[in-house]
Amino acid sequence: MRLLRETCEELQGPRSLWIYPLIILLCGIGCRDKNAQTASPPPPPTVIIAPVEVKTVPIYGEFAGQTAAKDTVNVEARVAGFLEKVYFTEGTRVRTGQVLCQIEQASYVAALEAAQAKLAQDQANLLKAQQDVARLEPLVAQQAAPAQDLDSSVAARAQYQAAIKGDQANIDTAKLSLSYTVIRSPISGIIGKLIVTPGNLVGQGQNTQLATISSYDPIYVYFAVPEATYLEYRRRHPELESARIGRVPLEIILADGQPFRHKGFINFADSTVDPTTGTLSLRGQFPNPEAVLRAGQFARVRFVAEERPDAVLVPKEAITETLNTKGVMVVGQDNKVALKTITTDGEYQQYTIVHSGLKGGENVIVQGLQKVRPGMTVTPQKAASNTKG
Repeated sequence: MRLLRETCEELQGPRSLWIYPLIILLCGIGCRDKNAQTASPPPPPTVIIAPVEVKTVPIYGEFAGQTAAKDTVNVEARVAGFLEKVYFTEGTRVRTGQVLCQIEQASYVAALEAAQAKLAQDQANLLKAQQDVARLEPLVAQQAAPAQDLDSSVAARAQYQAAIKGDQANIDTAKLSLSYTVIRSPISGIIGKLIVTPGNLVGQGQNTQLATISSYDPIYVYFAVPEATYLEYRRRHPELESARIGRVPLEIILADGQPFRHKGFINFADSTVDPTTGTLSLRGQFPNPEAVLRAGQFARVRFVAEERPDAVLVPKEAITETLNTKGVMVVGQDNKVALKTITTDGEYQQYTIVHSGLKGGENVIVQGLQKVRPGMTVTPQKAASNTKG
């Protein structure tokens, strides 16, 4: 500093106007070089690691399927008349016997009353005929009355007895037709949209469909498996006979990628293999009390096709892929990173099954891959364990 001060004193004068800034600039460069020489290197990057596990895992067969209702019923008008009332809300659950619609009843009430009146008239006539027969029988026996009169009374009695049977049949028919004006749900399920609105004439000449009801609990799922898959499964499970097909448990993966909460089972296998596709049609049955599944949904059906012992499992997030080559970053005992090329053979839960490239027990980087490259030293931290049994 003294040398700088002396230099400044010697340079006092007009030239100092450009000399002073130059001196300050040189001093700043010297200080920056000194600080650069004394700065420490950055610490190794911190990464999250997880172990490569070895365990026996189930291997799933997964197939495309479609849901279907166990029962589907068309709600129809069975008698003619104007649709007066609708008691259901479209798209909601209905129960067996619930009133859905009503057709005008006036004409059917009148028909029932007329049939009942005819029955009452014929019953009165029958009573008179029976009285005539009872009165004439002793008179004819005493030859106090013509036998022809008795014969006529007996015939009239038989005629009215037959008429009463016909009247009763007409009353039953009229009651049945009147009951058809109140349309009830034949099954429990979910009812679709109303096809005919109130005020329209229905059932004229033929049945008129009003809505459709589909059951939802249980619900069916139809899917097909390749013939080779079916044969391999039967080979692994020779104890599984057709009558015991229900022992095969099933899972459904929904369109959003989430598994359905209820497990099902296979309850039907077709008797023949489709020769055009080489597949066997199967049907699964699933509980569906919350009505989450609706008929017609597409889903992935899966079941355990085999158990694979000593499978090498690496977390999916640890795998990188470049030019169709898969690899993982392995952290060694010296905390240095090495790239390992692997081949895979399926998936299990959050893991990928490794066919070659890893043996198990290695630590792979699952977070922080973008910060490292092979040969670097890192600071590893273990990931929280989330292995499922």
